[in-house]
Amino acid sequence: MVQVRRGSQRGFSVVELIISLAIVAILVGLLLPLLGHARSIAHEAVCANNLRQIGLGWHAYFQEHEQFPRHTDEPDWQYGGVRFLGGGELAVLDAERPINPYVAGDDGAESGRAARVFACPADAGIYLKGPRNAPKQSVLNGRTCFEAFGTSYRANTFLLDSTRAGIDDLARPLKVAEVTAQPSRLLLVADPIWHIASGSGGAKEGVLDASWHSEASGGNMAAFDGSIRFVVFGPGASDRYELMPRPDLSDGE
Repeated sequence: MVQVRRGSQRGFSVVELIISLAIVAILVGLLLPLLGHARSIAHEAVCANNLRQIGLGWHAYFQEHEQFPRHTDEPDWQYGGVRFLGGGELAVLDAERPINPYVAGDDGAESGRAARVFACPADAGIYLKGPRNAPKQSVLNGRTCFEAFGTSYRANTFLLDSTRAGIDDLARPLKVAEVTAQPSRLLLVADPIWHIASGSGGAKEGVLDASWHSEASGGNMAAFDGSIRFVVFGPGASDRYELMPRPDLSDGE
């Protein structure tokens, strides 16, 4: 009679289990930053595409009106965007905002797809400056810019207010023909960090931040010629962007 000897069965020892867990922890520690970086890049790409669509809406408006949208109390936020229905659950294009019909196209004002163009996926609202890894203290009661203003993107106020641009005292939107700045450098609309980092908001905004993407003070911008680029914004002159529609005038700074 042939006897079959059973092989010994042994589980993980405590030491082997600890080593395995340590290896898993190391791998997770290596992968998480990579995943975070990949998510940040994906958000920047979606944001850039949003601004490309919004820029097309601006240019369609220019073709019909030959000037920038009418002046309002907050023209830099009210140029386009959404309003919320049903207790804030449903975002639809706001019919009162001038470039919205040109963004919606054939989709119509009720299109959720057109409304989402105004929402940056990285939108963290506006918050007080602090240590990079510290919890953000919102100045919008915890809301994103999209939730607070109906859009994540802030337009160039110097194009919407002739007084700020140093052209006249009428506080009117500029005509397209009045713009003499280089179109590929002139900021049309961008992530709102442009307004804070460039100093356009004055001292009252010096304590604020809206850095949503991979670099501090960095954000996407749509230029007047329709081009899109990622810019690290700051005060003073830059070879990457221009704010003033008439560089020969400086009273608006």
